[in-house]
Amino acid sequence: MAEICNNPKQRGFVLATSLFIMLLLLSLGLYVASFTLTELRISQSQASSVQTYYLAEAGIAEAIWKIKNDNTWKDGFEGSETWSVDYTRNSALYPNGSYRIQINNNAVAKGDIIVTAYLNLSSGGTAQRVVKTNVYKALGISAIGQNGEYADGNIDMSGTVLNVFNGGFFSNNNIIVNYWSVISATGDVGAVGNVVLNQSSHIVASSTSAHNYPPAPDPIPMPSISFDNAGDPNSYKALADNIYTERQFEDLLWDNRGGTLTLDGVTYVTGDIDIKGGVDLTVNGILVADGNITLGENTHFCCWGISCGRSDVTINRVGSTTPAGLLSKGNVTFELCLDEFNGQGLVYANDKINILSLPRRIDVTGGLVARKLTLTSLWQGVNITYDNSIVNYTLGDPEFSPIVTVEHWEEEY
Repeated sequence: MAEICNNPKQRGFVLATSLFIMLLLLSLGLYVASFTLTELRISQSQASSVQTYYLAEAGIAEAIWKIKNDNTWKDGFEGSETWSVDYTRNSALYPNGSYRIQINNNAVAKGDIIVTAYLNLSSGGTAQRVVKTNVYKALGISAIGQNGEYADGNIDMSGTVLNVFNGGFFSNNNIIVNYWSVISATGDVGAVGNVVLNQSSHIVASSTSAHNYPPAPDPIPMPSISFDNAGDPNSYKALADNIYTERQFEDLLWDNRGGTLTLDGVTYVTGDIDIKGGVDLTVNGILVADGNITLGENTHFCCWGISCGRSDVTINRVGSTTPAGLLSKGNVTFELCLDEFNGQGLVYANDKINILSLPRRIDVTGGLVARKLTLTSLWQGVNITYDNSIVNYTLGDPEFSPIVTVEHWEEEY
């Protein structure tokens, strides 16, 4: 017969050991369960992370597609330095997914895209990822290249101090420099013909290329401007805010003698324009003539009837995508009774630009374009700062490069 243990100490030891083993097994079970749940959460988190990543990238792709192909987005992105948009797409990629697109321009054709992706989880929570990218479209170089001065024929400079910043100058024929002229350009100087330096004149530029400084550059066709082309809705006459005959514009100047005539937007004159008699002119936009434009007409004692004095002319560009300047179907002439010219715009003449011996400096931000360009006795200095945007938008139909993404940043939480 088996012996039954009646020792209380032995019974207590067995009970304690059994409880310990049970607790150990329970702890191991809880650990395994916790580990399994943690792995499950990690797996779900990774899955939601991948899904929100795809959602955010889909939002970036849609934003760029719309900038390229949606006219409203495209015009806003390329046309305004303050353009912005806030757009949400629901049920994107997944039934429980969505994203929000925010675009804010910090310059024309340059902005930040922020996409916030959301994924609703079965647990009732929400996974979120934020992606930011910077995009821009570069404005193409204008039809005259990187040149502050352009002439389809000769560029003649005599007794002149000329500084061209942010560019050079170009002639489809010859560049002729006379009488101790001092010419400086931060860009290149090019002539399809010759560059001729006389009477101790000199040119300082990044490079000089011409027939006598080989290799000569290829010709650059003179860009045309639609002044009043029939049937063209983008001609300057069709776009004009105000249209005057030559006589009407002369009366307008006469009414402002001794003061300042201010013009806003696009002003078109069907004839010649003569600024004289001490009338100051401020153009907030662009002044166009299908005749000649004369600034500071050289009258006797700079008088126009009883109104005498030199005139100041100021051109202002009112927007980053608007045209600005003086445009003439004929000649643009700067004469002795012009006191000061400060122009933020393009000076364009279908025929000639003549600048003669002004008492003060001429400052142009934009460029000069003409069939022939002559600068004479300008010892006080002419400063031209080439502005690609101004030249492009004033010549019309500026072209942009494809969109370039320059930075990509993302955050997950």
